[in-house]
Amino acid sequence: MKKFVWFIGSLLFAHLGSAQPLQQHLWAHRVVLLLAPDKEEPAFRQQIDLWTATPEEVTDRDLVLYQLFSDAGIAPEGASLRPEIRASLLDKYGPVPESGLKFVLIGKDGTIKTEQDDVVLMSELFGRIDQMPMRRAEMRRRKN
Repeated sequence: MKKFVWFIGSLLFAHLGSAQPLQQHLWAHRVVLLLAPDKEEPAFRQQIDLWTATPEEVTDRDLVLYQLFSDAGIAPEGASLRPEIRASLLDKYGPVPESGLKFVLIGKDGTIKTEQDDVVLMSELFGRIDQMPMRRAEMRRRKN
């Protein structure tokens, strides 16, 4: 009986994990979702150029990037997102715009901190993050 209960619990845990694709980042990373029709969308290209121009600042703020398109998705490590993970993210944070870009910042606590339908300057993003209580605590700990 114990094995059966353990088995059912394991299945439930695995199911919840797949239903919560950002769970692995909770309390560890701030997540940015970029939603665009495709990789060639001008606003998306501009946002990626801004993102890649500041790698140290991105890393310092524990940011990870998910790219979600009409027909695909890319995880932070550069691998393709599994279709069910992409679908789950789009169910919660979508839809993908027909044109342009949707930018979503999710804090370490898992809540949406900002959502914009335009390119976000990195200085604006970093300023917003640096005002968050958790980020302020991180900066104080690093000073000590």
